[in-house]
Amino acid sequence: MTPRILVAYYSRTGNTRKVASELAAALRADVDEISDFEDRSGIRGYLRSGRQAFWHRVVPLRPLRFQPGGYDLVVIGTPIWNVSLPSPVRAYLREHRRAIRASAFFCTCGGMGMERVFQQMSDESGQSPIAKLVVFEAKLDTPEARNDVREFVAKVRQEIRAHATRQPA
Repeated sequence: MTPRILVAYYSRTGNTRKVASELAAALRADVDEISDFEDRSGIRGYLRSGRQAFWHRVVPLRPLRFQPGGYDLVVIGTPIWNVSLPSPVRAYLREHRRAIRASAFFCTCGGMGMERVFQQMSDESGQSPIAKLVVFEAKLDTPEARNDVREFVAKVRQEIRAHATRQPA
């Protein structure tokens, strides 16, 4: 039986969306964009977003297309704001903490904060991811980034197969 996979992501600038699309295609997964009601455009939106992330704010989310509880694995993608987990992703993880069976994490970033953000994601979701991926903004469209995505996909598939063989018949 083929496992059901969902890629859920938040993207303010489009970088995380780009990686989420690649992952969803490679994993044959459904994809859902996490979105909220805040205006995050321009310098004001940027500063408000960084402040909310730093103070661990949780914001109301728009309705989702797919419910994560219906999937065997949810791959969650996020940018990094102010060396912190963005408030919409924090809200998503808190809201669906009990529904997510297994997870994998990925982030896009300018160069720092990834381990802290992955720890915050683990704390909010209550679980350790089966795989993690970091894509640096400066390397977004490079062969190196595409190779990192391929390795992440391979790791996810390997972990899913290993989990399936451990399941009782």
